[in-house]
Amino acid sequence: MRSVRAKYPSTPYWPWSPAIARGDDVHRNPDRFLADAVVVTEKLDGGNTLLHDGRVYARSVSAPSDGKWMAMVKKHHAWKVREPDVYLYGEDIYGVHSIAYEPVAEDKTFHAFAIRDGDGAFGAFPELEAYAKRHDIPVVPVLFRGRFRSVEEIRDFVARAHEEPSMLGGEREGVVLRLERGFPAAEFQNSVCKSVRVGHVQTDEHWTRNWSPCRIESRAG
Repeated sequence: MRSVRAKYPSTPYWPWSPAIARGDDVHRNPDRFLADAVVVTEKLDGGNTLLHDGRVYARSVSAPSDGKWMAMVKKHHAWKVREPDVYLYGEDIYGVHSIAYEPVAEDKTFHAFAIRDGDGAFGAFPELEAYAKRHDIPVVPVLFRGRFRSVEEIRDFVARAHEEPSMLGGEREGVVLRLERGFPAAEFQNSVCKSVRVGHVQTDEHWTRNWSPCRIESRAG
């Protein structure tokens, strides 16, 4: 998969997201999430990170990242993803963006949220979970798995999810809805969407200038 295809696509917003960035896409067909089983996960406040062929890439995927904020994912997980046709995407929270989570273990700063193959197709969520389990890699917190009966039911669920704290402690950044099954890259815009809090930080420009690491759990002994 060429680098331009390896870059994680921009995720459209849920139409009723509390915050929607100017000029960004909004999901145009919320009924899409009624036809199939869906998974709702917590959107963590981290850096979009790709693990591939033993290396770590930031969102641009133009070259392996040398950012100091990638230290923990390099140390604990990047070397595990060696298959040439596996592209593992996740949020890395080692570099604090705008939410300071509760202390985490060194090997839990990276949380996988998607897996793609060499043709760019997105794997089913259970496929992601199985791969992550085999390689002892954390996955983003799952808030719901199943079927919704109406768009109104989805709206209510998402609204309630925004009122709850993060599964990692602290404020919740948002949620991501996706089809549970896999889908080709061409169907991404219609198969995934996000809902984010007011104050959501969209770019990496400012936090990297004076970055600070997240709090790491102290090891006993």
